Amino acid sequence: MQETSGELAEIYIAATCGAPMQAVTSVQTIAERGLEGDRYAAGKGTFSNRFEVAPGARALSLIDAASVALCAERLQCSINPALLRRNVLVNGLDLMALRGWTLHVGDVRIELVGSCPPCRYLARLLDRDVRAGLRGIGGMRARIVSGGLLTQGQRMTAVKDRRRTTESI
Repeated sequence: MQETSGELAEIYIAATCGAPMQAVTSVQTIAERGLEGDRYAAGKGTFSNRFEVAPGARALSLIDAASVALCAERLQCSINPALLRRNVLVNGLDLMALRGWTLHVGDVRIELVGSCPPCRYLARLLDRDVRAGLRGIGGMRARIVSGGLLTQGQRMTAVKDRRRTTESI
């Protein structure tokens, strides 16, 4: 088994599609559904009715701080991570390299199931070519395997169990 660790830097939720993302210091996770108070847990997200690669695969979206910094560099402007509409900002983990791995955050288990590429909706919302800024680094969609409380500053341990992986999904 391989493992690496990082930190849960920030948490964001939006109650409805298009609503501004609100920073919270902690949030309850709901297995297979999402974050309490977030649009995707309520089935009201922009992509809630889209085909999923795995059940619950749109429950959570994550992006790492290094990707946000690279996006800002590419677009030659500062970027507030909340504007990228991902639920969780992570420090110290290269999320794009961890597809199929499981994040352990306290009692919460999160399976990284697929990339979360930037879309035209995000580009229209920000009136910037965010698709170019986030090309190849847009973050990950995830399934919440077991719920619990997520708190800003928590240690996140990414684990790859060689016996079980979703890389074929």
